[in-house]
Amino acid sequence: MIFFEKFDKDLLNNKNLTANEKVIYIICKSFENAPNGCRISHQYLLDRTGIKTKHKLIKCLDRLTMFGMLARKQIGQGTCHYVFEKNQMQHYIKHNLNKRSKISRSKNRTSRKLSKALLDPKVIQIHKKGGSV
Repeated sequence: MIFFEKFDKDLLNNKNLTANEKVIYIICKSFENAPNGCRISHQYLLDRTGIKTKHKLIKCLDRLTMFGMLARKQIGQGTCHYVFEKNQMQHYIKHNLNKRSKISRSKNRTSRKLSKALLDPKVIQIHKKGGSV
């Protein structure tokens, strides 16, 4: 059986989105009515779109989030749950911001501890002489 998805021509004519972003959005949107919602792994999106790196994929997903087209929440290692309704999007964006700020605070604490440890007089400073090896 063949299924078709209908998309507004404004999506195709949108000059702010790249071709990869449009394809990612169409793939994600096609899973919107799946029994467990739109749960797609990064590897699946990489395989379907032909994007070579995970970094590029995440950059495209971030831009789609920035334009308010979708929001995602990580539910597993490399798997995200995508939503398209505005009220759910706000909840997911808030969750991601809280998660990122918690990670940032943890990194700051760790770097402060490391900086203090490096200032200890027992630590020997090693300086590289000359240029490249």
